[in-house]
Amino acid sequence: MQEALVLKVELLKSLRQQRFLSQEDLFNACQQRSLRVSLATIKRAETGKKVSYRTVRELSAFYAVPAASLVVPESVNSGVSRTDL
Repeated sequence: MQEALVLKVELLKSLRQQRFLSQEDLFNACQQRSLRVSLATIKRAETGKKVSYRTVRELSAFYAVPAASLVVPESVNSGVSRTDL
């Protein structure tokens, strides 16, 4: 079973809006870069719902920020290191 994380909602929205992207634009841009992030996942992440580690890695790659910077610290389970991101 894969663990899930909650991302920093305001940071995610800010990163997207700084690039003048709608959620759908972000989805399309991710597809163009072969990043596997669905529109539904973008919406989930931006409403504070849990997403997979893969999603965290894909969004961090898109935004060129460390994966750990996107994660709400309290959502990281004690058995998982931030270096696993």
